Amino acid sequence: MARLDPTVENHARQAIMDFLARRRLRTGARKVWLVSYPRSGSTLLRQYFSILQGCAQLSVYPDDVVSAKSFAITHALGDVPLVKSHQMPKDDGAMIYLVRDGRNATLSFLYMTFLFGGHRFSELSEVYDGIRRLDETEGRWADHVAQAHEQSKTRRMLFVRYEDLVADPAASLVQMARFMDGNISSEVANECVRRQRATDDYAQNPYNGYTYQPTKGSIYDLLKRNRRGDYWRDIFDDQSKRYFHQSGGTRWLLQFGYEQAADWWARDAR
Repeated sequence: MARLDPTVENHARQAIMDFLARRRLRTGARKVWLVSYPRSGSTLLRQYFSILQGCAQLSVYPDDVVSAKSFAITHALGDVPLVKSHQMPKDDGAMIYLVRDGRNATLSFLYMTFLFGGHRFSELSEVYDGIRRLDETEGRWADHVAQAHEQSKTRRMLFVRYEDLVADPAASLVQMARFMDGNISSEVANECVRRQRATDDYAQNPYNGYTYQPTKGSIYDLLKRNRRGDYWRDIFDDQSKRYFHQSGGTRWLLQFGYEQAADWWARDAR
């Protein structure tokens, strides 16, 4: 018997696993919601869970699927799907809320909407106008986090900082697995992280901004050059800082440890 081409075999396996994951979601079986403001790390987190569970990671958006490339490395999580949404779920199911420093998340979202053709703001002098336009069309980070905080009063919730997920992904995965009533060892979590880092799927997606070459000195040039740090510090001008503060952002920056003082926006004025 002729052997099946490995590429075809892998695609077929992924298609089957994606189908089974979607069927589980439609049956109304238990699920855990993954909610965040856009550009807060949900794709990275779903890549980790696709490796842990060996199945597609779904979302409320039909084409937004993170496929699994191998079988599960643990069965501790069972077949409980982690379902992504940027809106608060209408049911009362358990929810993981992934929160990121709103200044970085907002700029990353501004970048993504630029790549999708949603606006043309790119010059550093346009950052204030760009952020205001984004808030008007897509909603403010502070309002999104405030909604999540309200949700935590009536549903079982776990808040996870994106920065902690990046700094110590294995520890964050162990914490989230426990929240989902599954216990995974640090060895399993570390193996999951190792496998994810061996891939470049995220960087190859053109809408994640790695392949785009922005104009030198633009908002997105500074963002790309400081991608692993607090790039908002190199991009926000005084007007943008004041606007973010006046829009309610400071309360949540303090709440999640991104700032230590309420007057952060007024310090070191240019």
